[in-house]
Amino acid sequence: MSQPHNDLIVIPPDTSSPPPTPVRTSGNRGCLWILGGIFACVVLTLLIPAVLVLLGVTSVGALLGGVGGALGAYTAPPSVASVISTQTIVQGIQPLGQLISVSAQLAQADIAVSVGQGALNACGHQARHVAQGTIEAGIDLTQITENSLGYNAATDTYTLILPAPQLTSCRVDYIRQYDRSFTTCDVDWDEARLLASYTSLIDFRDDAVEGGILTRAEQEARLVLSNFIQIVSGRRVEILFNPTDANMIPASCEPNTPTGWVYVPENRHWSRRD
Repeated sequence: MSQPHNDLIVIPPDTSSPPPTPVRTSGNRGCLWILGGIFACVVLTLLIPAVLVLLGVTSVGALLGGVGGALGAYTAPPSVASVISTQTIVQGIQPLGQLISVSAQLAQADIAVSVGQGALNACGHQARHVAQGTIEAGIDLTQITENSLGYNAATDTYTLILPAPQLTSCRVDYIRQYDRSFTTCDVDWDEARLLASYTSLIDFRDDAVEGGILTRAEQEARLVLSNFIQIVSGRRVEILFNPTDANMIPASCEPNTPTGWVYVPENRHWSRRD
């Protein structure tokens, strides 16, 4: 009698769906830490120079120059300027007829102008200036007439009578403002410059006169004209001068005071009169 036959049935695994992907949380967390560190380094690299510039320790130009010098590649672009000119307007032409025999160049430094402004001088400000100017002197040839020249046959000498030497021109050629005081008020720095310019011109004029510029102008005029007449005529020449007129001061040597300001000689200061 045969024994019953037992069959072994093997069920294959289901391969229709892929196996689940394992989650690796530790690796992703490491990448985030790396990215965060890089971002923090970039922020610190940009923040430190910005703080140095704001605190005044350095400037943007110096910072860029230092970086460029370190890298050897940065070259600062050249400064450029644009100037738009306007049409020239002729305000007047004046014949001079002057013989300018002496020209003196003068200079002043550290011209301090202090302006008191506002309640309790809350907007007071101060600036220093340096100025250069020119004072010229000579004679007015338009005052010479036919009676100004005479001839003495006995001595064979020409006599020329000239007007007294005088200032012919006063001007400030250059003025620069520097060392301004700190103020948060909206002040007019150009007013301080105008006061310094006016004071410098008056000082230049007075110092030149006290220094003998009119006497030097007389000497130079006598030398130039006597030599000229002697060469032309071949005779001796005597040069005389009329008495000096203290009122003969040209407009350029008597400038108008800055608009709105009046000088008070008693207190030796300027007062604003609006």
